[in-house]
Amino acid sequence: MIRYALFPYTRMLLAALFLTLLSAFAYADDNMAALPATEGHAPYVWTIADVADIAIKNHPLMKQAEADVAAAIARKGQAQSAWYPALNLSTGYSRTRAWSVLGHRNLTTVNEFVRGGAEWMLYDFGRTGASVAAADALAGVSRENAVTTEHDVAFAAKVAFYNVLRAGNAQEFQQRNVGQRETLFKQAQAFYKTGVRAKIDFVRAEANLYDSRASLGQAMNDLRVARIILLQRIGLDLSSEFVLRGEFEETAIPGELPNWIEEGLLNRPEVRALLEKERSAKEVLRQAHAGHYPFLNSRAGYGYASDDFPVQQGYDVSVTLTQPLFSGFLVRERVREAQALLSSVRHEIVEAKRRVRLEVEQSAYSVQEARERLTARRKQQEAAAENLRLATARYEVGAGDIIEMTDAQTQMVSADIELNNSAFDLAVSQSSLLRAMGR
Repeated sequence: MIRYALFPYTRMLLAALFLTLLSAFAYADDNMAALPATEGHAPYVWTIADVADIAIKNHPLMKQAEADVAAAIARKGQAQSAWYPALNLSTGYSRTRAWSVLGHRNLTTVNEFVRGGAEWMLYDFGRTGASVAAADALAGVSRENAVTTEHDVAFAAKVAFYNVLRAGNAQEFQQRNVGQRETLFKQAQAFYKTGVRAKIDFVRAEANLYDSRASLGQAMNDLRVARIILLQRIGLDLSSEFVLRGEFEETAIPGELPNWIEEGLLNRPEVRALLEKERSAKEVLRQAHAGHYPFLNSRAGYGYASDDFPVQQGYDVSVTLTQPLFSGFLVRERVREAQALLSSVRHEIVEAKRRVRLEVEQSAYSVQEARERLTARRKQQEAAAENLRLATARYEVGAGDIIEMTDAQTQMVSADIELNNSAFDLAVSQSSLLRAMGR
């Protein structure tokens, strides 16, 4: 009998365990891209969108922002609690010994009681409503601040993504330069041994070779640091093997500068947060003005109490209208403070809009300058490549000298790096413009 009675509970326990394991597997699958790779697994392949999503899901600042929003919502709930009655239950025992003037002796009084009570603010002329509205506005401020944090975290992750691409390209350029310098060193060494060239060509080529190897080592270290920074920007503490898929974006943003400014003023969460803060300040001012008005309160109690057993039944019911008359100018000063805070917020909004306009304009001009510079760098790279080709051909037939050759190689790697940096600047400038517009 006991076995059959426990069988339904066993099935329920097994079903709950199965659902728990299923949800755990689903969670792990959904968050696989956010976890660091382990030894023996293929490296993760991340696009710029993947990097931004991982940062939003894992960065501690996002967790902090979510916690701040939850706290603000809880504070709104605390303000709403004034609309509901407060219930309490109390019981106790007291023993008092005091001198009796009438009896000319010490008397001991014993009291036992158990009592339930309720208090309810029936109407407070807008005090609670203003407090709830102010808390709701502050919760809106926290939500908009969380959006700001999300934009900042995603932007930082994108910049780190582009920085890894830049460092990787720079390493490739330096590796190619090392290969060119090694070829030149072997040629100069062969020319010196055959007596075609002087020893200075051989020595200069050797010095340039080691200089290029030092530059390659620095580029490799820059790439390692850039990868570490990317992991930090997306909220992963452990080392992860990853490969980035993508390139520097070069896209045209529709619209003109006035449209971008207008969009930024409408969409920037910082501005919307200040508008919510202004709404909160208005409600605080309304709450301060309500201090001049009365409030209606009710109270009821029921219980048993007595000096000795058996205890006796008792109750009380009251409705009270209270009109504040004078509180040492407290209400007046609260109103003045609320008015000053409202004025301060409004000035802050004006300054924030000016700052948004400035950021959009600066980012727009940065995009324009970076695009023009990128076009010039491409022409520079083409010219440097042709110059290197001609210098190499001249040196191989003995028409050119070592200085011409090394200058052409240096110019080539410099043109590659400058083109790489210009493409990075354009991609970051475009992301900065979108961030300034509130996207």
